[in-house]
Amino acid sequence: MSTGASIPKPADAVPRYVLEGRVVTVNSRDEVLERGRVLVRGSRIVAVEPSGGALPESFRDAPVIDTRGTLYPGLIDLHNHFVYDVLTLWRVPKRYLNRTQWPRHADYGPLISLPVRVLGGHAPTARAIVRYIEAKALLAGTTTGQGIRTRVSGGEALFRGAMRNVEEPRDDHLPAGSTRVMDLHDDAEDIQSFRDALSSRAAYFYHLGEGVDDYAHRRYLDLAEHDLIQPSLIGIHSLGLHRQDLDTMADKGAKVVWSPFSNLLLYGQTLPISDLLGAGVTFSLGCDWSPTGSKNLLQELKVARHEAQRQGASLSSRALVRSVTADAARVTGWQTQVGTLRANALADLLVIAGTDGDPYDTLISATEKDVRLVTVDGVARFGDRALMDRLAFDPSHPSETWTLDGVEKAFCLWAEDSPLNDLGFEAARALLEEAMADLPDVQRRMEHAEREAVGPPPFELVLDNEPQDVFATGPDASTFLTDLHRVAGRITLDAPTVGGPDYWELLAAQTNLDDSLKQQLRQDYA
Repeated sequence: MSTGASIPKPADAVPRYVLEGRVVTVNSRDEVLERGRVLVRGSRIVAVEPSGGALPESFRDAPVIDTRGTLYPGLIDLHNHFVYDVLTLWRVPKRYLNRTQWPRHADYGPLISLPVRVLGGHAPTARAIVRYIEAKALLAGTTTGQGIRTRVSGGEALFRGAMRNVEEPRDDHLPAGSTRVMDLHDDAEDIQSFRDALSSRAAYFYHLGEGVDDYAHRRYLDLAEHDLIQPSLIGIHSLGLHRQDLDTMADKGAKVVWSPFSNLLLYGQTLPISDLLGAGVTFSLGCDWSPTGSKNLLQELKVARHEAQRQGASLSSRALVRSVTADAARVTGWQTQVGTLRANALADLLVIAGTDGDPYDTLISATEKDVRLVTVDGVARFGDRALMDRLAFDPSHPSETWTLDGVEKAFCLWAEDSPLNDLGFEAARALLEEAMADLPDVQRRMEHAEREAVGPPPFELVLDNEPQDVFATGPDASTFLTDLHRVAGRITLDAPTVGGPDYWELLAAQTNLDDSLKQQLRQDYA
């Protein structure tokens, strides 16, 4: 996903505003201003300073907003198959050893793979998916993620919307990354292709060692034996790596994206945190996807904190916050532009309600209701309606109100060049709920549209985690993964926030999770 636009602005001026509150800079000195302010002009932060002094002349007539909250850099999610985030938590049938196994379960195709293919292949529902999941990420403070790939007029492109996109940042100051899900093949051509990708990108995200057995570890050895452990390598999961492998990753400058909740749900364990910290490898957090992962980074932070406590590891709340801000920016090579609050950085900000207590625990303990404001490139994208109204500099694109647990919030999702500016969050939600109640009907409409189509499809999604391409090869391949007529009759749209009886029931049914984590999450969201 990409912002695709600078801040909406009147023709005669660039918007300027001042946000006041407790400011957590997450800079190299981890400075916290107990009473500070952030000055924003257009897409950039002009200054981060203590409150109380005179404002620069250029800000004398700018709105000064007391957020009554704590300000952080926007959150960076470096592993998420966003298109699948319309799906609810899957009842994982058993404990698996590596990622080639669970997609072959009989329920996986009808409940996960096929529904997304049907919905993503039909233009109205494909558009609704993108709008819904983008809003779902923003409302929990995520300002950067991996991209939603679409196919429009026959060509592939990354969707241009309200969030920043790792693969297509559309900013000369932000080097583009790329992602590979498929395992490296043992042939010269594929090895050379992998090497070329490493050398041409500042960040090359690769699903590495996802599992706990020899097969998963072998995927690391494949890279090591061909000298492919390089600074641009980012190992998503890296669960199958041993301590000495993590040492090598750190020595070579490679990085890790850790997804503890997904690891625990599928494999019953995650990385030994003492090994991760002891190796000194730079790491960030990623949600993976809603079928076997967190709904958003606020939830993933809570899982990571609980798992650190369970393992007895000395992973501080400050380090966890850095893993979704400053350290995540280092992983992408964007550390001069995002991930910290400082002058000249891009104005990607998150405001969480409250200014008491440890500022890092405040973020980790926050729920979606506590998100007071989210800005991307200086544009107010989501937050409490009162704050959003004060930051609505372009009245030609009004925000959309939404009530969360009695608190009136608002979205502003309009973005230049976006094909979804006519579709709001609630409209997308209603369309998806109706479609997911009768998936065979959506499939019939999709097939009819394909038969009647004269030109290329107008808007469809390109899926990045499809088992028939990645997992189900050879004699064990499952035919139901390609038979769209095996799709479930109806499924439930995943709620945009964590909680509710249905979610806690699904969580309680997870056999690979420790009961203490289930109880802790319920307590965190009580």
